[in-house]
Amino acid sequence: MSNGELFENDADKLDPARVLANMDDPAIKHRWEGTLKEMVEIAEAELVQRLADNPEQAAELARAVVFAICNTMGGSVLYLPRGTALQNAIRDAALFRDWRDHNIGPLELVRKYKITSPTVYAIIARQRALHRRNEPDLFGFGEGTLH
Repeated sequence: MSNGELFENDADKLDPARVLANMDDPAIKHRWEGTLKEMVEIAEAELVQRLADNPEQAAELARAVVFAICNTMGGSVLYLPRGTALQNAIRDAALFRDWRDHNIGPLELVRKYKITSPTVYAIIARQRALHRRNEPDLFGFGEGTLH
């Protein structure tokens, strides 16, 4: 008998609304340690600045975002960039959205992001490849060769 048969994977059965409703309970908050607590505090501080007129909504949003990240990526080892790598990743994602969603041309992107034309084309190529990996293969092109 395998572990899969002994212990049902119940992660999909978590009700986010119920989990988040109990987050203000001091006994629950006390159990949050280390990185998760720090992530919530960082998110909450940032959201309080942006939603200064509604700090309660900021706290609720912070917990909801961290819960969603943990529920999606929990159990995996991941690298979180910072400094220039983080700034470039955010810039690259914004540039790609401008190009794809707002039809901003490469020459205008060069001016907007103050980078060279070859850099703009390289970012678009990298971002397209990243987005293709995250999209479902609706036509089966990724499986085998075309006939």
